Amino acid sequence: MKLLLDGYRALSNKPEDYEKAAKNIYDLLKNQFRRKYRIIKTSLDLCTRCGICTTQCFLYETTGEEIYNPIYRINLLRKLIHERKSRFYSIFHRGRKNKDNMITAEELHALAENIYRCNMCRRCSMACPFKVDNALIVREVRDLLSRLNIAPRDLHEYGALRQLKYDAVISMNKAAFLDIVKFMEEEIKEKRGFKIEIPVDKKGAEYLLLNVASDYIRILEDVMGIIEVLDYLGVDYTLSTEFNDASNYGVFYNDDYLAQIIRRHIEVAKKLEVKKIVVGECGHATLSLRVFKDVVPEAREFEVISVLELVDEYLRRGKLNLDPSKNRELVTYHDPCFLTRIIGLIEEPRRLLKASVLNFVEMEPNREYNYCCGGGGGIAVMYSNNFLEWRMKVSGRKKVEQIEKTGAKIVATACSNCKRQLKDLAFHYKAKWEVYGVLRLVANALVY
Repeated sequence: MKLLLDGYRALSNKPEDYEKAAKNIYDLLKNQFRRKYRIIKTSLDLCTRCGICTTQCFLYETTGEEIYNPIYRINLLRKLIHERKSRFYSIFHRGRKNKDNMITAEELHALAENIYRCNMCRRCSMACPFKVDNALIVREVRDLLSRLNIAPRDLHEYGALRQLKYDAVISMNKAAFLDIVKFMEEEIKEKRGFKIEIPVDKKGAEYLLLNVASDYIRILEDVMGIIEVLDYLGVDYTLSTEFNDASNYGVFYNDDYLAQIIRRHIEVAKKLEVKKIVVGECGHATLSLRVFKDVVPEAREFEVISVLELVDEYLRRGKLNLDPSKNRELVTYHDPCFLTRIIGLIEEPRRLLKASVLNFVEMEPNREYNYCCGGGGGIAVMYSNNFLEWRMKVSGRKKVEQIEKTGAKIVATACSNCKRQLKDLAFHYKAKWEVYGVLRLVANALVY
């Protein structure tokens, strides 16, 4: 079995670290992580190892490697949990260490490989007859492994750590952000023939709009699309010059970073005295503030919605006048895993697209059974070592095949990480399709 582990040592490359971690993991389970032990054990108890999940895992299908089989992960975790129970709870062992049953350094290597290559897409969970949530297991084990300094460097340093240190994954000081806002106003004026005022740090607005910071650099046209549509609808919103990055790579890393980043977002919302938070086109950002916000009690007072939900509500109320002939190219839609399989935003983007484009075609399969772009689980931001090659040749290959079969010229999606991955895939495979945000197409179709 060949293991690709170079990317999984956040703080050290020394093999003896895994020897140490294999011993320390039991103390973590016994003391700090009793809750995680219960979550993982409950999932393992439900799993019958029937193998249905393996038929849905595109990583296992693409590689044929047993290490990427979801059941392989279950078996390693069963050994870990069983040994933990025998060492600390079984009266038959009377506290003696059963070294033959302890997880080894090599097995911990294999567990890290399985856990951090997983896209956390939850496609396997859709097919599971007992609804065992593999992505939840992966997330809890990632949290556990991160405490042992076992995590991809990019996820640790570029993702979670950098955001807290610089207020954004891609840092922008206040002056730089205001320059971008001014540039957007000028670009929209040139396009539309009239100027709009983009509200920034406006106190008392109904919504605080949070976009992923990298979108202001890499896909500004998509941010401008959101801005144009909200202005057209007369939505009372504001941007913020402080901690304006909706990203939260703690979702893929560990609970401490997750909570710290949510707390910073809520501090901004309170300071600006907004009523609600609307998250731009991003799956993990919406997930962190909407699903995981309970880890920060003060976050519960804020309603969190996706910009897709907000604009779709106006569409259904007849407030959007759209001309689909302005978008004549064949368009398909990629369902972001978190927005689709967790939050349930499935028909909203489709209604918006079908009202905004002349020709729309579905991928097969689609909706809850659509394939991950291959960048899920934080993998889209990982470029070090062999991660980029993995994303292009393994985790993203199925998605390229899916898109190519549609014949679409534009792939629309509503997630920052998906857009990054899809653009990388298009470049790598010299594809002829482009990647657009949903609201960018809506903005193109606006009738004034």
